[in-house]
Amino acid sequence: FGQRFEVTPIQMIAMVSTIANGGVYICPRVVTKIINSQDGSQSEIPVKTRDRVISEEVSKSMLSMMETVVAEGTGKNAQVKGYSIGGKTGTSEDGIHTGKYVTSFIGVATIDNPSIAILITLYNPTGEGGHQGGGVAAPIAGQVLGEVLPYLEFERKKDEEDIEETIVVPNVIGLTIKEAEVKVKEIGLEIVINEEIDKEYTIVKDQIPNAGIKINKGNQIIIKY
Repeated sequence: FGQRFEVTPIQMIAMVSTIANGGVYICPRVVTKIINSQDGSQSEIPVKTRDRVISEEVSKSMLSMMETVVAEGTGKNAQVKGYSIGGKTGTSEDGIHTGKYVTSFIGVATIDNPSIAILITLYNPTGEGGHQGGGVAAPIAGQVLGEVLPYLEFERKKDEEDIEETIVVPNVIGLTIKEAEVKVKEIGLEIVINEEIDKEYTIVKDQIPNAGIKINKGNQIIIKY
């Protein structure tokens, strides 16, 4: 539980990535390569590795503790069936006696093959989930990882019980919202519309995730119209 700590999101990601990288700090990159639009030639931006920050032994211990946080602790809502996720929830007061909070979840996936770092930060959440990191930030992380890991073709644990079924996202662009809802409902997905709109005549112009991507059954498709 923190009080007005001053750290940037990229610093937090660099920190948890150092743990995932076995204790070695790697400088964050915004761009991995530059492609020449004229001739197609590519120029790679090199990875810059700096000093070892913590020992490999400490790194493994930290990852194990982060895994426990998601498996049994405050980060349970970030679980993705079939995958080993590690993380830490955060709840910080935004100033003294303001009644406002900064809520977060930072995590690594997968624990046995760390490849993704994720940070979800919500500033002064006021919904029904409260303001605790485990209640409102962790579920978002779980939903994101639940779509990213299958998309990147990470293998699910075969001995996992009750593994969620994956569905290939259909193409609903060009359909009316009413037609799109029927199409996705038939295969176990859903479209949520948060405003009153004429579904029978409004056409879907774009969708997220794109058609062809595998996501867990029961997930939502975001549409633009």
